Amino acid sequence: MNLTDPLIATLAVPVLLTVAVAILLRLIGGAGTGARIAAFGIPVALVVSVAIAPGLAPTPPVTVMEKLVWLAVGGGLLGLLIEMVTQTRFIAAMSGFLWPFLAVVWTSGIDVSAVISGESLAHPFPYRVFEVSAVAGLIAGRLHQIGEVELNAPVAVIVIAAGLGILGLVSGVGYAATIGLPLAAAGLGWVICNWPNRRLPFGAPGEIGGGAFAIALAAVMIYQARVPVVLVVLVLSALAVEPLARRFVATNALTKSEAIRPIALAAIIALPAALAVVLAVFAPALVPVIYRP
Repeated sequence: MNLTDPLIATLAVPVLLTVAVAILLRLIGGAGTGARIAAFGIPVALVVSVAIAPGLAPTPPVTVMEKLVWLAVGGGLLGLLIEMVTQTRFIAAMSGFLWPFLAVVWTSGIDVSAVISGESLAHPFPYRVFEVSAVAGLIAGRLHQIGEVELNAPVAVIVIAAGLGILGLVSGVGYAATIGLPLAAAGLGWVICNWPNRRLPFGAPGEIGGGAFAIALAAVMIYQARVPVVLVVLVLSALAVEPLARRFVATNALTKSEAIRPIALAAIIALPAALAVVLAVFAPALVPVIYRP
């Protein structure tokens, strides 16, 4: 088996590694701490997948892709610290809210210290950094709200990450495809760990290093203005559709089984993302340009 094969590195490796790390952490940490930190397998699987193909430079991160990958690892490590020290969901929520802001600022090369000190900047600090980051942070907050609802949060992460990754593929945004697709596969590995019955909570490492990071990827794609905002928003609308989809799944006789519910939920909330991909591939001229940072 060739691990550098794109399909294996992007899909198989993240799934298997997420499952392996989650089981290992659960066994080491026990039913309490181990269960809460098991979602650290998601950012671990992401960084290993990217390190295999296309690869990470041994130097400090320079490209957008490298910065985003290490931001995912940082989110996972912060989540570990939160779960092991405070177990406070408010801190996790606030960290998730700020993660898109950190992603946009870091990938744009903006010197925040110069802004605070009032120094002149080679690249002015655009106010739209705050616009994009605030909206993305609120969406990450919505993901935090459903973190305790069955497998809804990780299923939403899978849909969003896969949608952004496919948009990156068809739009020529390499970092989005390189990160979004293995992140979706890692989320799938997490769902496998909890299927057909939920066994592990979607703890802070997964919420920040997986969920909030997926929203951060969307924020970077919007701010870089390489992908039409309408398409990215369609992918993110999975979280807007989630309450309706959850209600439908809960009341439909065909989807009352716990094993079927996550699959049905994913199929419903993925409809806007599927529309975004169809528009990007077959009718890009119909997509309006309504926002350009």
